[in-house]
Amino acid sequence: MSKQQLTAFNEDFKGYKVLVCDDDPTYIMLMRDTLEAEGFDVVVANDGEQAISAFMANDIDIVLLDVEMPLLSGDQVCEHIRAQEKGKDLPILMITGADDYQSISRSYNIGATDFLPKPIRWPMMGHRLRYMLRSQQAVNELKTSQQNLHYLAYYDSLTGLPNRQHFYDKLHDFIDVANEQDNKLGVLFIDLDKFKRINDTLGHNFGDKVLKKVATILDQTLAGYHGASPSSLKPQSMQVARLGGDEFTVSVDRIDDLQDLNIIAQDIIARVSKPLMIDQYEVLVTPSIGISIYPDDATSVTNLMKHADVAMYHAKQQGRSCYHYYSDSLNNLATERLQMEQALRKAVENNELQVYYQPQICTDTAKVIGAEALLRWHSKEFGYVSPATFIPVAEEIGLIAMLGEWVLENACLQTSLWQAKGYDQLKISVNVSSIQFRREGLIDHLQSVLQYSQIKPNSLRLELTESAIMNDVKDNISRLEDMKRLGVDIAIDDFGIGYSSLSYLKRFPIDTLKIDRSFIMDLAESEDDKAIVQAIVALANALQLNVIGEGVETQEQLTELKRYGVPVVQGYLFGAAVRKEEFERLLEEQYCGLQTQGIS
Repeated sequence: MSKQQLTAFNEDFKGYKVLVCDDDPTYIMLMRDTLEAEGFDVVVANDGEQAISAFMANDIDIVLLDVEMPLLSGDQVCEHIRAQEKGKDLPILMITGADDYQSISRSYNIGATDFLPKPIRWPMMGHRLRYMLRSQQAVNELKTSQQNLHYLAYYDSLTGLPNRQHFYDKLHDFIDVANEQDNKLGVLFIDLDKFKRINDTLGHNFGDKVLKKVATILDQTLAGYHGASPSSLKPQSMQVARLGGDEFTVSVDRIDDLQDLNIIAQDIIARVSKPLMIDQYEVLVTPSIGISIYPDDATSVTNLMKHADVAMYHAKQQGRSCYHYYSDSLNNLATERLQMEQALRKAVENNELQVYYQPQICTDTAKVIGAEALLRWHSKEFGYVSPATFIPVAEEIGLIAMLGEWVLENACLQTSLWQAKGYDQLKISVNVSSIQFRREGLIDHLQSVLQYSQIKPNSLRLELTESAIMNDVKDNISRLEDMKRLGVDIAIDDFGIGYSSLSYLKRFPIDTLKIDRSFIMDLAESEDDKAIVQAIVALANALQLNVIGEGVETQEQLTELKRYGVPVVQGYLFGAAVRKEEFERLLEEQYCGLQTQGIS
């Protein structure tokens, strides 16, 4: 070691506090002088009791103990220090004039770090202590590293909750105990409903903040069952973990009554579903929960988790924001769901998807002036599958944007054929999902579709929901303006059921408001719905926007819409969505049958 390295080594431990205990005043004096000259801060004690008092009163870094002392021996002091939390890993150097094997062995057995016989070689004392401290420092760093590795292996870095591996290990332990004591235990599989939309609309950083908030709520909810709680639940062994993504899980040990699990599931749903204020946004997140029971539903960790997962998916199919227990019949539903996902992924290449067209009618002329393009799936395996069934599946497995682009391409190509036949005033509406709207390359794809199909841009109307455009308003206005520069029309679909602000609405470059069917359903009888429709029409007129009424099913509804000046309508009164060949026949006939339905 060079002189420079030696100086640095000595400086590393300058000011470290050394506790020296010896009943010989001469040794105490020599030890103090030697160590203080080496830069150590020395605390002295003349007997064992003083040593313990000094240790408890000071932050000691290393201890030197004479083995043979009155009252308490060095070995006894060493044992006492090791029994304290702050003394477990402290370097302790035992000093004695005895050189027999039994004395040395006893010192090591009671926790001594090293052993030094008398007489002491004073010039080497400082170096001895520094090497002991350096060795202990290395040991501490290794322990810290091991603790960090353990944390990374068993805890989720985002939320701080136990991770999948930690949860599975603990669940194994819970099952062993439940088996020995003939107890039941429950597993709750929790998935956040439509969480992907948060990531797609507000970004993954925002989504991470939501996950951390939900993790805190789950942790606090379970903590409330330990000790004082308004719940009737008894204290139980519980653990909550994040499995990954937006999936969490809870295990509950020693279940006497399944009502306990009902209470926990209801509390989780109630607390997680409260509005969360994150940054400047208020977001609503709801959980769907699946529950499996040991040993009723399964006796292994893998099957318990699988069955809870199956039950969770059934809870989603039941309307979300609810909980459902596993039953054997759900396995068939889960298998069918998996098969549907696989079939949907292959639906395009298997030519199973079609675009249907629902007529849009001018209330003044009774003519078909447009259509809404709607996706339909006729599966070779499942037959006709309702959009209400397969669209949520497409959203969950990440296919919705691709399907939306497919509909856009096919609808535009078909419209170009109709325009070539002379239906040049026909306007086609295509839905754009929030995920598709936020997708990089949307404008480029739209532009290429318009160029390839050669349709008139203003004959294409793109429909977006309020929720799709109200987040990140500044960015969305810019994106809408880019779409408008291509010449297409933009409509707000399901208008009135979202949370749009009128101050923002006037800034959006939109052309049309589509009145949601929920306001038209009872329009003939409900004064409230009449007032809402009248207000929407007045708002549209003030902002110079077009209006479409959707979901028109009765003559009475149509009469009211005409009375309030709604110029365009669509709904089952005029026909469901039909294949392109049938829609073309409607164009050829100009849907003369409408004359007999009262539009004139």
